[in-house]
Amino acid sequence: MKVTVRLIGGFVYTLGFRERELELPPGTTVAQLLDAIAIDRTRPVIVGRNGWAIDLVEELCEGDRILVSPVFSGG
Repeated sequence: MKVTVRLIGGFVYTLGFRERELELPPGTTVAQLLDAIAIDRTRPVIVGRNGWAIDLVEELCEGDRILVSPVFSGG
Protein backbone atom coordinates (compact mmCIF):
# COMPACT_ATOMS: atom_id res chain seq x y z
CA MET A 1 0.00 0.00 0.00
CA LYS A 2 1.14 3.56 -0.63
CA VAL A 3 1.09 6.32 1.97
CA THR A 4 2.46 9.85 1.86
CA VAL A 5 4.59 10.97 4.79
CA ARG A 6 5.19 14.64 5.48
CA LEU A 7 7.68 15.80 8.10
CA ILE A 8 7.85 19.17 9.80
CA GLY A 9 10.28 20.87 12.14
CA GLY A 10 13.69 19.38 12.80
CA PHE A 11 12.73 16.04 11.26
CA VAL A 12 13.12 17.57 7.80
CA TYR A 13 16.79 18.26 8.48
CA THR A 14 17.65 15.10 10.40
CA LEU A 15 15.91 12.71 7.97
CA GLY A 16 16.64 14.63 4.78
CA PHE A 17 13.17 14.91 3.27
CA ARG A 18 10.01 16.96 3.68
CA GLU A 19 7.53 14.71 1.91
CA ARG A 20 7.83 11.21 0.49
CA GLU A 21 5.52 8.53 -0.84
CA LEU A 22 6.28 5.13 0.70
CA GLU A 23 5.26 1.62 -0.27
CA LEU A 24 4.43 -0.34 2.90
CA PRO A 25 2.97 -3.78 3.56
CA PRO A 26 -0.73 -3.92 4.46
CA GLY A 27 -1.26 -3.83 8.22
CA THR A 28 1.68 -1.51 8.89
CA THR A 29 1.17 0.45 12.11
CA VAL A 30 2.19 4.02 12.80
CA ALA A 31 4.99 2.73 15.06
CA GLN A 32 6.32 0.55 12.24
CA LEU A 33 6.22 3.52 9.89
CA LEU A 34 8.29 5.57 12.34
CA ASP A 35 10.80 2.72 12.49
CA ALA A 36 10.90 2.55 8.68
CA ILE A 37 11.81 6.23 8.37
CA ALA A 38 14.29 6.06 11.30
CA ILE A 39 12.51 8.23 13.86
CA ASP A 40 13.63 7.35 17.38
CA ARG A 41 10.45 6.18 19.13
CA THR A 42 11.71 7.44 22.50
CA ARG A 43 11.40 10.97 21.11
CA PRO A 44 7.97 12.56 21.66
CA VAL A 45 6.10 13.04 18.38
CA ILE A 46 2.69 14.06 17.17
CA VAL A 47 1.36 11.95 14.28
CA GLY A 48 -1.68 12.83 12.23
CA ARG A 49 -3.54 10.90 9.55
CA ASN A 50 -5.59 12.85 7.04
CA GLY A 51 -5.82 15.77 9.48
CA TRP A 52 -6.60 13.80 12.66
CA ALA A 53 -4.25 12.76 15.47
CA ILE A 54 -3.65 9.01 15.73
CA ASP A 55 -1.96 6.56 18.11
CA LEU A 56 1.17 4.57 17.35
CA VAL A 57 -0.76 1.28 17.40
CA GLU A 58 -3.20 2.22 14.63
CA GLU A 59 -2.86 0.55 11.23
CA LEU A 60 -2.34 2.67 8.15
CA CYS A 61 -4.53 2.46 5.04
CA GLU A 62 -3.90 2.85 1.33
CA GLY A 63 -3.66 6.54 0.40
CA ASP A 64 -3.22 7.87 3.94
CA ARG A 65 -1.46 11.21 4.31
CA ILE A 66 0.67 11.06 7.45
CA LEU A 67 2.12 14.12 9.17
CA VAL A 68 4.91 13.62 11.70
CA SER A 69 5.94 16.49 13.94
CA PRO A 70 8.26 16.77 16.92
CA VAL A 71 6.62 18.14 20.05
CA PHE A 72 7.20 21.88 20.30
CA SER A 73 7.05 24.05 23.41
CA GLY A 74 7.53 27.68 24.12
CA GLY A 75 5.56 30.79 24.07
